[in-house]
Amino acid sequence: MRSYRLALPPPWERISLRKGTQDRVQQIVDDVAAAHTPKEVPPDQVGPKKRELVRAIMMQVKQAQDTGGVDLYLPLADIHGFTVQASFIVSEVTPDANMTADEVPGVMASMLRAEGVRPVTIDDTVWVRRQAMVPARDDQSAPSTRVEYVTAVPGVPRYWILSSFSKVGPPITDPDNPEDGDDLLVGLFDAIMTSWRWQYDERATGRS
Repeated sequence: MRSYRLALPPPWERISLRKGTQDRVQQIVDDVAAAHTPKEVPPDQVGPKKRELVRAIMMQVKQAQDTGGVDLYLPLADIHGFTVQASFIVSEVTPDANMTADEVPGVMASMLRAEGVRPVTIDDTVWVRRQAMVPARDDQSAPSTRVEYVTAVPGVPRYWILSSFSKVGPPITDPDNPEDGDDLLVGLFDAIMTSWRWQYDERATGRS
């Protein structure tokens, strides 16, 4: 089985969804609390907030695990001065357990005929990239953006990898060039994906 590595910039953190998940979440919450809680705040006020954050992250963990998630990535600080609601999940999916290597190009070609997708080559592997905006449903909700990268695992055609990014809120644009309309968070996710490198690892599918 292939594993992978990503160059992960701060403030993004990886949570493995297959081993040591609860301990990793608790460690991250402890680190965040230690770094951002003023010294004058008493422990009895910190504890409930930490437990609330653990519960919130574990809800995302459970949702990701239920859909074949391997790793969950979260930004645990502001990015460019903005508090963001964003994450991305690396999942293992199995479109067809009987798929052969010869069938992969045809499946990729079919996916690339869909609207809003394009091919992206990373580390000699062709990925299908799809981006979509989901408008706000009502006055109480916000628009969201979803970006997906999907490809067959090299040498293991019946296993595919889906790297799925989502964020809530309008685009975060460059304050020095706001008219270009590019979302800095989408650009950051694209940059992270360019660092994807396959590795052989019989123990697990995902690493960072």
